[in-house]
Order: sequence, then C-alpha cells, then structure tokens
Amino acid sequence: MKRVTLLCLLAALRTSFSQGSASCENEPLCESTDGPHDLECYYVGEIENGLTCSWTPGSHHTNATAYTLNISWLSRKSRNSIKSVITTSTYYTIQRKDLYISENATIWVETTDPKNMSQRTRPITLIPQESERPKTPLNISYKRMTGRLHLKYDFSEKLQYELNYRKAGIANWHSVDLTSLRTPLELEQLAAYEFRMRCTYVSKVSLWSLWSDIYHVPPELIDMPLIHTPVTELLHNDGKRIITIQWENPVTAINATVRGYSISIARILANKINVNQSFDTVNKECTFILSQGPFKFRVKAFNSAGSSPANEIAIPPFNQLNLNNKINATPHGNNSILISWNSEWNKLTKGYIVDWGPVIGNETHIEHSEKIKKQSQTYNLKGIFQPKQRYRIMLHKKTEKWKNVNNTEITVGMVDVYTLEGTPRSGPNNIMVTNISKTSAMIRWDRIPEDECQGFLQGYKIFCYLNKASETNTFISISVNLSTTCYMLTGLLQKTVYAVQISGFTKAGEGSRSEAVSFATKEFDDGELHKIAAGVSIAIIVFVLLVAWSCFFLIRRTKKVFWPSIPNPGNSHAIQIIGKGSSLPYLDNELLNLKANSPLVGTEEELESLHTIEEVTSTLTDCGLQENEQYNVTDQELGSDLNEKPTVIQITDYTTMENFRQIMPTITSNDTVIQANRSERECNDQQSDSFIQSYMKQHVGQMTIQRAEDNPLGTLATSDPELVKNLDQVTVA
Repeated sequence: MKRVTLLCLLAALRTSFSQGSASCENEPLCESTDGPHDLECYYVGEIENGLTCSWTPGSHHTNATAYTLNISWLSRKSRNSIKSVITTSTYYTIQRKDLYISENATIWVETTDPKNMSQRTRPITLIPQESERPKTPLNISYKRMTGRLHLKYDFSEKLQYELNYRKAGIANWHSVDLTSLRTPLELEQLAAYEFRMRCTYVSKVSLWSLWSDIYHVPPELIDMPLIHTPVTELLHNDGKRIITIQWENPVTAINATVRGYSISIARILANKINVNQSFDTVNKECTFILSQGPFKFRVKAFNSAGSSPANEIAIPPFNQLNLNNKINATPHGNNSILISWNSEWNKLTKGYIVDWGPVIGNETHIEHSEKIKKQSQTYNLKGIFQPKQRYRIMLHKKTEKWKNVNNTEITVGMVDVYTLEGTPRSGPNNIMVTNISKTSAMIRWDRIPEDECQGFLQGYKIFCYLNKASETNTFISISVNLSTTCYMLTGLLQKTVYAVQISGFTKAGEGSRSEAVSFATKEFDDGELHKIAAGVSIAIIVFVLLVAWSCFFLIRRTKKVFWPSIPNPGNSHAIQIIGKGSSLPYLDNELLNLKANSPLVGTEEELESLHTIEEVTSTLTDCGLQENEQYNVTDQELGSDLNEKPTVIQITDYTTMENFRQIMPTITSNDTVIQANRSERECNDQQSDSFIQSYMKQHVGQMTIQRAEDNPLGTLATSDPELVKNLDQVTVA
C-alpha cells in the first residue's frame, strides 16, 4: 500500500513540474543561462562516497558568487526536511549521512544576481541509490587502416557505449551506438576527424557517464614514403662503406600529420642468421656503415592514427676491386667449393659470415648465407653448383653482436669461381667499322656479357675475310687481350670488300663467332681526291692560258705577215750613231731638198716613189756604215763582246740596222781576224761611199729630168733596169 502511495506522489510531482515548466516563461524564478543551469546529481562507484551535484554557472558568475543548493525529501514535508547548503563552487558532494538513499529528493540551485534578482535551476527529482553514473570510458586508443577507424578501450558487458564523431572543423556530431556496431566505423581516408565516448548501464536506470576527452584523428597515411637512391661512399679501410639514405613524404601525406618514421636495416636472408636492427626517427635521412654484403632497408611513416605502408629497397653487394681474390676457392665437383683465407682472429672477432650466389649479367644474386662462429681459416660450401655458371663468394668478419647491423661487419675478401668452364655462347655485339681508308679500317665491339662467357674470358679473336665470311676464305686472323675492344686492321687492299667476325675464347676454347659485318676499302683516301682535283684544275688553267697565249701570238704573227709595218731606217738608233762619223748624211738632206723644191712632187704616187728610193739608199748606206762602226770598235770593247754570250734576235725582212749591229759582234770569232781584214775593209768602205754617192746623184737627177719631160703623170722612169727591179720588189712588199 505504501509503494502505491509513493508512486502516485511521484506522478503528481512530475505533473506539477511539467506544468511549471510549461508556464516557466511567466514565472520570475525560471532557469536562464544568465543564472545557474544544467544541474546534475549522481554518484560514481559506490553511494557511500556521497551524491555529487554539479551545474553550469551563469553569465553573471564571478569568483564571489554564492550558490545555494537546496534538497527536499518529499516523504518528509511534514517534518520540514529541506536542507540548504551555500557554496561558491559549481559542484557540491552531499555526504552519505545526509542522504535518504531510497527516498525521492528534489534538488535545485539558486543564486542572486547583481540586480538582487533571484535565479535558479530547474529542480530535479531522483532517488539517490538509483542515480549512479558510470565512469567515463578509459584507455581509449584508435587506429586508422584502409578507410576504417578501429577503437580500443576498457570494455564492460554491463555498459552501453555511445560514440560521437565529426569531421574536423564541423560543429555537428554524429552519434553511433557502439554496442550495435558490429564493424569498424568507415571514414574518408584523407580527412581528419574528432570523436568522444560515453557509457551507461544496460540493466538498470542510470545516468550517462561524462563524455571522454575529444580525440583528434589525423588523415590516414595511405602511401609509402619515397626513398631516394642510396649514396655509397667507400671508407679508407677496405671492406667498409658508408650508405646514406634519404626519403620524403608522399604527396598525399601532410607533414603536420607525420610524427616520425620506423626504420629497419637487415641482412638479406636474415631469417637464417638473424641480423636485423630497427629504430624510430623523426629525420628524413639516416646513415649506416656496412660491409660489402647484401642488405635491405625498410621505412614507414606513422602518426597517431597509424602507419603507412612500408617501402623497402635492396642494397646490393658491392664488388670492391681491391678485395678480389683475397680469398681462395677450389671447386670439388659440382657439390662443394672449399674456400680459404688468411685473416687474424682477435678478441673483437665474433665470427664470420659467408655469402655466395650466381653472377647474372653484371649483378650478384646472393642466394645463401652462413655463419662461421668458430675460429677457422677454411670452410666448405656445400650445395648444388651449376657447371658453366659463374659464382661469387664473399667473406665478412663480424666485430659486434650478431643482432646488430650498423658498423658491425667488415668484408675480408671475395672471389669468383666456376666449377666447370665452357666456351662463350655468343660473340661480341655492336660490331662497328670506322675510319675506313684505302688500306686500313678500325674495328670496335662491345664486351661479351658475363653470363654468356661460361668461363673466365681470356681474349678475343678477329677474323677478316675477302668478299664474304668463310672458313676457307680467311684473309687475316688476329688475337687480342681481354681489355681490348677495338683494333686497327692494316695492310688491306684498295677498293676491296671485306667481312669481319669476332669471337671470345676461354680456357675451354674459342666460342661462337659474331654476325659478319661487311665493309669496303676506299679507292682514294680522304683528301687525296681533293688533291687530284686541285692538280687537274691547275693543269686545265695552265692549258687554257697557253692556248690563249698561242692564239695571241698566232694573231700577231699573222698580222705581221699579211699587214707588215715598214720601218724607217732613218729613225734607227744605229743610223743615228753611225751618222755622226760618216760623210753620207748629206744624201738625206739632198733627198729632202729635192722633194721640197721639185715642182712635180705633190701627188701620192710621186711621194711613194721617192720614199722607195730613200729606203734603198738608206739600206745601202746602213750596210756601209755598219761595217765602218765595227772597224772602229776598240780592242777593249771587242774583248768584252767576246766574253759576253751571243744575243739571239729574230731576223725578218725589215730588220733595222741596229739588229745588224747587235748580230755582227757575235759573228766575229776573234781579234786576230778583225785586225787582218781591217785595212781591206777600209778600202772597200771608201769605194762604197764614193759609188753610192755618185750613183744616187746621177740617178736622182735623171729621174727628175725624165719625169718632168716625158712623164707628166708623175711616174718614175729610170734607165737602170736593176734599180727598177729593186723598186718594183719594194713596192710589192
């Protein structure tokens, strides 16, 4: 009966509060944000710890604001059981001794603002023992992966959990009941989020717990870091190298969301020898001191939401040339190879690591690694080794703990070995013939790849054939060493077709020959044809000049033959010299006077006749004067003339007396002949002068008289037939 009465009272109280809330706008004591509001009362854990009430202060709150907490027990109104507590805080814990844990209580908070107006919260009614609030969810963690949010927290089956989440920068929350959520929450991978959690009891009436802190979830790291090519630097000590590796975040990652990087450096095949070292760093670069063996490097970025996919690169073994053949390898069939070395074992030596594998192309593929923990200088590698396959063996000394990698190894040496050698499978590639001349050509080729040699290559053989490649048509066969990749063929034939083949040879013999490459020697070397063309051009130019000169000379000669020029002997330099000492010059003056004073001279034909007579006279006079001049030469002049070389002069019908003067000294043989004939010639000269003078006077006078009397037309007449004949010849010429 009492229980029924209690339920009726609660219903009436709730109805009254509901009515009061509905008419709150007309009441001065209504809850407002200017005063205290959002009152909550609860206990956490055990009721024995008391009932805690908390509220939100109003806008007029100061540190001196006093709040009055009122609690009224409905079943004890007749006893005036309202208690009030004054506090300046925004929460208060009612002690267990002041509680009736199984009775209804009405609780409210009120205060007075600076205007002396009373403000209070809405009253709440509760039963203390049923006002339990669960603890806020603890140990919350999260991880983002492939677009899903994975949450981890302290879970209890007695509690119901609620999750609020939103995108960063957005005010509205989305609520999710985690109890009914069977799969992780799906989110956008490149978006940042915020979330919070709370819980309540499932089997009893209780309040929701307080909200947890707000967790900020950065975007998901969906791409791996970008690793740059490692930089290798050899140390001064043989067998060690410095590897510097740098990386950067991908485009999809924001620098602010990356907290750091997880790095690991390990030996290839580390599962067999357990050599692996890992650490975290915030830098984007790291440096390692490693041996020449094979390693692998891994890096991944991480933040509070998780980590990115890992990026991995292999650090291949390094073939340091000065470490070659520092160890010995002796094959025993195809199942084992015995290696030996000479290295001191000291207190820092923890053991050895042996790596070996086939050489494919120019790269070493390590397929096996083994530890040697005991002190030894020999070791037998067991396995199946393929014949005609090149293997590389590397030996490293361990100086630190086996699990560490950085700066813990040094390479002792390395060696290449064949269990059985063969001949090369193919010849060199890219054979080229350059610098071709008349008798030589340069041959170039590429090296035979390592995996095609099937043995240690010792050199190359060059085969040169006439016209085409044939074993029976070999012209030249030459062997060169391994380091040679070009050769100058000499002694070739001019303008001839050749074919070239090249092969490599090992200890087992000569391998396959390359494809034949044909070429033809030149007929002329470079520049030689230009020289020939230049010579021919010069010869043509000279020939043209000679032809032109010949034509010019022929024209002049023809002109002289058909149109001769009649020289005036009186203008001759010889006549002028001879005339100074001769008694005949007055003949010229008489001829001039006759022409000037004769009344019949005036016509052209008359002048020509007189000119002809003048020429004959001058010619005869020149002959006599020339002999006189020669006789008057002194002995000193004759001696000098004999010592000089004779001058060759072209003699024509119209050669002047000066030409005769130049010829006469060369004809005289010696001074004795000249002296013997001198007196005789002087006598002849005097007779010639007298004869010419009397002859000319007589005939000129007769010609003048006869012309005036018998030849009115001015024709020349003479009784001397010889003179007439001479004059006719002169006229014809």
